[in-house]
Amino acid sequence: MAPSVRRCHHSRVSADTPVHCLIRHAADVAPGDAWLSAAERGVTAGFRIDKRRNDWRLGRWTAKSLVAMRLGLDPGLESLARIEIRAAADGAPEPVHHGVPLQLVLSISHSAGLAASAAAPAGVALGCDLELIRALRSGTVAQFFTAREQALLAGLEPHDWAVRGTLIWTAKEAALKALRVGLRLDTRTVEALPSFEGEPAAWRGLTVTHLADGRAFRGWWRRIGDHILSIVAEPAASVPVMGETPTPNPA
Repeated sequence: MAPSVRRCHHSRVSADTPVHCLIRHAADVAPGDAWLSAAERGVTAGFRIDKRRNDWRLGRWTAKSLVAMRLGLDPGLESLARIEIRAAADGAPEPVHHGVPLQLVLSISHSAGLAASAAAPAGVALGCDLELIRALRSGTVAQFFTAREQALLAGLEPHDWAVRGTLIWTAKEAALKALRVGLRLDTRTVEALPSFEGEPAAWRGLTVTHLADGRAFRGWWRRIGDHILSIVAEPAASVPVMGETPTPNPA
């Protein structure tokens, strides 16, 4: 049985939901645990695989730094330790400060030593996903992409296939996070239609539709070095406000 989808009902507004985003490298994460809350230290102690621990720390460092930026707080270690990113029952990250839940919704993603976090006002359905550009196998595309998404890849050269395939995947996963179900739901239940117009390093629009009920998540995508980042929201997001963006890796 497919998991139920948590529904949020919003009044329809223009595409002006404010969204902030921050990118951080693994090398940016402070050593030690002084920036973690007591509960977060307990989580890190439970990891048995270093990569999983390091990825989790990178994601939490990025999200805490973004929350501090949104609240205008000192980004120092002691200040970050007072921000805690808790996991809700469905796994979605929920920020608190001094034990008090914040009126923010967060999404976190990491891939190949880079992490992204996005934040929006409470009540917004928000999702972000960051992936290293890679060529998806044709069998993977057939299994996880809708027919319309597969058509967007038809006849492309290998490089363009990799970029567009990764883009579609990030958009789909961002929408599944906004639905608060993640990959527990069949990826073909959401369909991504990105725009390919505009400068490669600029934000470009995208829409992801939940095919079961027609619910549309509208947002943005951009290339960051060898990664692609997609952010979607309902109500629709304005162009994300980026924090400091790292220097792209050479192609």
